[in-house]
Amino acid sequence: IALGLLAVGAALRIGSAGGHPLGSAWIVVVKLLLLPLVAWLLARQFGIGGVSRDVLVIFAALPSASSAYILAMRMGGDGQGVAWLISATTLLALVTLTAWVWLLGGA
Repeated sequence: IALGLLAVGAALRIGSAGGHPLGSAWIVVVKLLLLPLVAWLLARQFGIGGVSRDVLVIFAALPSASSAYILAMRMGGDGQGVAWLISATTLLALVTLTAWVWLLGGA
């Protein structure tokens, strides 16, 4: 994990959102907000509550894995765009994870 994060950091460039800033922003919103919401809704639908539900939602709200950058580079994908997405989701997860934990505490 640590080497993956170092590789991501080395690949970052200012404005390197893969050339598609709106698409990149949409991916971040889906990953950090919509995916955990879907997890919460599914848990509710299937009667999963308590700690199990909370763990499910928190895992869904985690930032993108640093290994995605390594996979993108090895498979000829947009490494800089993936590096940007990993960094953006990691930084924004500070806020969104806190919000999800707070919301789950009251649910």
